[in-house]
Formats: sequence, structure tokens, C-alpha cells
Amino acid sequence: MPLFTFYPCRADGASPAFETIECADDAAALRRARRVLEDHLSAAEVVVWRGERRIGAVARVADEA
Repeated sequence: MPLFTFYPCRADGASPAFETIECADDAAALRRARRVLEDHLSAAEVVVWRGERRIGAVARVADEA
């Protein structure tokens, strides 16, 4: 399986950590990014890469008050 890198990013764009996880394909990696986002409460989004190719990002939904 391909190896993907997940970067949980704070609102200022900084990513103090990353995780590498094997996923079946790009779609599975983006689904996994949602779980990574849940695990990193200070993250505003998780950006997903496969090697040098950016797969996409999953962002937190802002509360509409």
C-alpha cells in the first residue's frame, strides 16, 4: 500500500507534527485525514501528501453561531 504523510496544521499554518500512514488510495487517505484531524485538537486542517504530490486537505468546520 502507498505511504501518505499527514500534516496537522494550526490556524497560523504551522505544522508541529506529522504522521505517515499506509492507505489503499487517495480517497482512503482523505478519509483517514478526518480521523487525524479529530486526534489533533489544535489543528485547523490536515494536509495530505503522497511523496511530492499533494493529495488534498481536510479542514475543521467552523461553528456558525
